[in-house]
Amino acid sequence: MGKKVLDVNTLSQLTNLSLNGFYRGVYIFRLSDKNGNVIDSGKFQVVR
Repeated sequence: MGKKVLDVNTLSQLTNLSLNGFYRGVYIFRLSDKNGNVIDSGKFQVVR
């Protein structure tokens, strides 16, 4: 649907996210540094 569902600001090297509140489907993610430069992007699927 193209809506932002989560925005996390963290400074740690490792971050765990709970997907319990996510509906079943395919999600697109983008990791960016503090300057807004994209470090990585991709997609994952939530299956219940």
